[in-house]
Amino acid sequence: MESERPCAGLTVVEVAVGVSDLGLGSAGGLPGMLLAELGARVVRVTGDALPLDAEVSWGRVWHRDKQIITTDDPDRISELLRAADIALVYGPEDLIEARGLGFLDRSADNPALVYVRCRPSRTEAGTVEDFGLLVEARAGFCTQLPGHRPGPIFTDVRASGTGASFLMLTSVFALLRRRVRTGAGGWCETSLYDGMLATLGCMIGRSERAAPEVESYWEHGSTFPNFLYRCADGELLQVWFGGKGMYRSVLEVLGDEPSPDGYYTDQTSGKLQARAQRWTTFFATRPRAEWIERLRAAGVACEPVLGPGEVLLDPHTLETGLATIRSDRGGQDLMIGSPFEIRPLLDVPEETAPPPARGAAGLFAGLRVVDFSAFVAGPLAAEVLADLGADVVKVEPPGGEAMRAAAYAVAACQRGKRSIAMDINAPEARPVVEELIAGADVVLHNFRVGVAERLGIDAQTVARLNPGAVYCHASAFGAAGPRAAFPGNDALMQALTGFERAIGGADNTPVAATWIPIDMAGGWLAAAGIALGLYARATQRRGQQVVTSLLGAGMLMHCGVYLRDGELVAGPSLDREQTGYGPGYRIYRGFDDEWLALVVPDRESWGRLGELVGSESLGDYTPLRGGSTDAAARAAETTLAHAFATAPAAQWVHLLREHHICAELIDPMDRNRFRHTILDDPVNRQLGRVVGFRTTDWGYFEQIGPLLRTGPDVTGGPRPMIPGVGEHTTEVLRELGFGDEKVDELLTTKVARQLE
Repeated sequence: MESERPCAGLTVVEVAVGVSDLGLGSAGGLPGMLLAELGARVVRVTGDALPLDAEVSWGRVWHRDKQIITTDDPDRISELLRAADIALVYGPEDLIEARGLGFLDRSADNPALVYVRCRPSRTEAGTVEDFGLLVEARAGFCTQLPGHRPGPIFTDVRASGTGASFLMLTSVFALLRRRVRTGAGGWCETSLYDGMLATLGCMIGRSERAAPEVESYWEHGSTFPNFLYRCADGELLQVWFGGKGMYRSVLEVLGDEPSPDGYYTDQTSGKLQARAQRWTTFFATRPRAEWIERLRAAGVACEPVLGPGEVLLDPHTLETGLATIRSDRGGQDLMIGSPFEIRPLLDVPEETAPPPARGAAGLFAGLRVVDFSAFVAGPLAAEVLADLGADVVKVEPPGGEAMRAAAYAVAACQRGKRSIAMDINAPEARPVVEELIAGADVVLHNFRVGVAERLGIDAQTVARLNPGAVYCHASAFGAAGPRAAFPGNDALMQALTGFERAIGGADNTPVAATWIPIDMAGGWLAAAGIALGLYARATQRRGQQVVTSLLGAGMLMHCGVYLRDGELVAGPSLDREQTGYGPGYRIYRGFDDEWLALVVPDRESWGRLGELVGSESLGDYTPLRGGSTDAAARAAETTLAHAFATAPAAQWVHLLREHHICAELIDPMDRNRFRHTILDDPVNRQLGRVVGFRTTDWGYFEQIGPLLRTGPDVTGGPRPMIPGVGEHTTEVLRELGFGDEKVDELLTTKVARQLE
């Protein structure tokens, strides 16, 4: 029922002035779309559309279910904002703050307004207009993946837009929860640059004295092979195995010789990389469907490599709500649905609600989160809650969770938590597990379907022990549906959701991103889902069950793609040369083999560009390839590529800017320089995008910090620390009420471990 959706009754006003769908990416429409899916009434207010968006079809997905009002009259917009619960505001400051549409002006006559501002990106290098390509080019992101040719590439991962969407949604739900408890609204501020950083947590780090093999990942990037293979029928297959058991099974299925040293030794010795290359000939002997059948029968995870949007045709997506069908102008559109599953943990309302908040504190201060998760997505979700002020207790085995061996994941996903190390399978640990659950506001795990039941931390058990909790399963494919029991990880989701094909470019071999972006997206999605659950708990006065998935997170990356009557409507897509979407939104090589990024958002800029390059052959404004103007766009692209090749890239950028045309020089950066540029930027430090603190093993450590900037009257935040395995075991046990005798017994029998 409509009234049961958690955002029913809320009014959202989405103000998008002087911005484009192409430039903002999903950040400009996805948050409002998902709020509408959750029951809110969404009004989208825009000025005249930028001509750049004329051939961009993604808005059909992002702006569905919204009432569209075309006006740039600030008085009319202010009137709409006076009656809004949530404002999602995009555009340059001269069109927003300078016209009285900023938070201070709008909150004066609507104190309960939750105001979310996605503003132009700012770093030490200055402010960049709201075009994802320009933001990522200036940051050096275009240089962080090897392409099919030398030089930077248009990195079509849509990181900035998707990441900003997660930041906005998480902040909205957290501020809404506070509003229920205090009656006051609040603000959140983010940008496309912040969104890009949100996906890079595992990539960016710098230590004072970490071991060389630890620091090497942050300095040079991953050297782990990507097990992607072309089969006998020409189709591509992504294989993944995360441990020694699957490794043995792969060798058996392929008929390869056994490994005398084992999986972990083969990783460090280089033998695994050698095998990965050798397997190319093995997979070329059978069609993909046969390999999938054989590998899955042996318990080995694998997925077909699809293009963006093709996973919508998988029956699992419709069955689980990850896909939805909408009718429009006599046709049927199959498009992304909602990545959130949320329902009451129990059908019976709680007798009491949490007490109202008092004073200034972190948005989640006073909340206890019990984090049973491992690897990346689940732990990152819990870290985001810690960033918002929650007390997060990480529960892990006495030897540490599986990703403790991967320092980059520990650094990116464990900050601000306390660690209790305990074998939760042991009968002696059961009372501790139950006390942890009973005292939690949030219980989180990311185990495969069925594991939580075996461990006694499933939804039914949590509901029995603590019916007021928010229970989150950050799953691979969801808790139900045909794929629910399948294993999943970042590489498999990159394959299945079209991520690898998108980066590779038209007709090229797919390219995998090496910084586990879908795992990171899965963590942010789960964090937003938990924040939504906490808001729903506050309004409905009962516990909530939330399910998110890596599949849903991966589908959000290219979620503007849909199918109309079975035919793919892709919108702008990457070319074979990996330069961009067309003459007015791509990167170009200069005479000196340096590169620049160019965005031509309107006809006036196009005309000035034609004059500047000395060519009248650009013709009419055709910034993007595809559609009825494809031939003209390709001709203009050739003309511009030849023109830019006549002078150094820096010279062209100077000339373009003099003529008020958007351009950025792409500074060639290796991974080491890329991380230093982010970590040393004084604006990043001032805004808290970067933090540094002392650690036991690495000395002084710096990384991407909490990216959620909210206010007013929000203080506190995470403790700047990364917990050792079991560092807080005794402390947490005593807080739970266990006396010295019981604590000593658990430690002596090695059921629990306290870090010395």
